[in-house]
Amino acid sequence: MSLLIGGRPGTAGAGRCRMVLLAALPLEVRPFLRASRARPLPDAGLPAWEFEAGETGGCLALTGMGDEAAARAAGKATALWQPEIIVSLGFGGALLPGLAPGHLVLGASFGRYDPETGKLLKVEAPAPPRPLRELAASLVAAGLPADIGCFVSTPGIIHKQSQGGPLQGLAQPALDLETAALAAAAAAAGATFLALRVITDAAGEEIADFLREGWEPGYGPSLSTALGWLARDPRRLGPMLRLWRRGRLGARRLAEGLQVILPLL
Repeated sequence: MSLLIGGRPGTAGAGRCRMVLLAALPLEVRPFLRASRARPLPDAGLPAWEFEAGETGGCLALTGMGDEAAARAAGKATALWQPEIIVSLGFGGALLPGLAPGHLVLGASFGRYDPETGKLLKVEAPAPPRPLRELAASLVAAGLPADIGCFVSTPGIIHKQSQGGPLQGLAQPALDLETAALAAAAAAAGATFLALRVITDAAGEEIADFLREGWEPGYGPSLSTALGWLARDPRRLGPMLRLWRRGRLGARRLAEGLQVILPLL
């Protein structure tokens, strides 16, 4: 059964899709794609699948990392599928104590932070499709650690402990690279918006310098890039393995959370 309705003639993968999920990286969604038996949409113009969750379903697409990549992919996805609901999901980093790796966070507010100027700009987002407190309670009832917080998007991976000012007064803040752009895309498309992130690095943990400084927009580092990091310093294997393990934990937790939330939307 296809979830796409009213596709344009000659455009495979096109048509109305009520709910669209957007994530940056393949690692973030692999367990969910397996669990939901998602089917590839090879002609969608971006990496995309259609899936079922309970009695509902939708489409999922990868945006790549970073604000610009997310905005471009979201524009393609909304033009292709005209969704009523957009869900942003992926990994995030805790800025303050209280959120541990594997903790799910639902976004109640959104911002963009410029580490060069120290300015935090509020990003207006559409309302969620269901009250966040109801969704958080459903996650907790399913045995998943979950809370409501705020997402702050940055232009790149930053050193958290060196940041101050407006970030320190936020309630349960989580850092990411794409949510602000996706919130803006949902507003432009007239869709409701839900943001779900899983914490992969706690407040006292930093992404290693070589990973933070060497990140590139796209779908994550290539094998040749990773091997190059190791060739220059074999001691980098430890931070790389830790990040990989945290990513696997986070992806599993996202899949579990989506299986709870999506049938409610």
